Amino acid sequence: MNLSLQLLSGLAVGCIYSLVAVGFSMVYRAMGLVNFAQGDLMMVGAFVGYSIIISAPALPFWLVVPFAAALTASLGYVIAQSALWPAIQRGASQTYLVLLTLGIGIVLSNGARLIWGANPRVYPIPLTHETIRVGQYPVPAVYPLIGLTMVVLIVGLHLLFTRTWLGLALRAAADDAQTASIMGVNRRFASAASFALASGIGAAAGVLYAPITFVSADMGMLGIKAFAAAVLGSLGSIPGSVIGGLVIGIGETLGGQLVSSEYQDSLAFLLMIGILLVKPTGLMGKRG
Repeated sequence: MNLSLQLLSGLAVGCIYSLVAVGFSMVYRAMGLVNFAQGDLMMVGAFVGYSIIISAPALPFWLVVPFAAALTASLGYVIAQSALWPAIQRGASQTYLVLLTLGIGIVLSNGARLIWGANPRVYPIPLTHETIRVGQYPVPAVYPLIGLTMVVLIVGLHLLFTRTWLGLALRAAADDAQTASIMGVNRRFASAASFALASGIGAAAGVLYAPITFVSADMGMLGIKAFAAAVLGSLGSIPGSVIGGLVIGIGETLGGQLVSSEYQDSLAFLLMIGILLVKPTGLMGKRG
């Protein structure tokens, strides 16, 4: 297949990894924990998008994305307030918190099976089957929407964190929780808001990824690659997460084409290991 076409495919998948990886980094900075439920929140968002499409088939797909993101963000807020924050307040260790997020992910996965069933679901929209032509080759029509949405979300996050009181409060709570509390920032709300925002961004990625493939309760496994992307870019760095996602997406797609698609998943992690051996702090990390 044409190399430029493979590059385009890698960029689209890389954008999905980037969005989920941004969620990993946001929660890590705000709450100091690795949220292994991030991939499952993406999966829930994709299923919520499926339910919205079934309930309101006339709704434009580009509106399904923010609605699913908002509903999943609400779920993320409830999870952070009811499960994670109480554990943090009790001084739970990192091991406990990681196990807690793994448990939340399993509950979300099994809950999705109960609600939407065990069989994969395909989005019943024309976009699922539509293609556009790049040169002589057809590519999924959702690719431009994936790229545009990622740009809009990253610019929106930049404006949120630099131009709004809420964003500045979230940054202050993440950088120095004690000083932020003295300045009147509610740390519990700030942590829950960051978790909700990360959940919403993950849900947007899930809705955009669904037309390329399908939605299933096992879709959250994609979160492992997104975590690798976040680590590759430097966990906690939003620009690093974006770059890491694109590197993993392009690397595994081109590597799968050059070597074998059977080794595509392994190539993504080999790429991460190789880069971290050269730069242990990640692509955007600074040496201590």
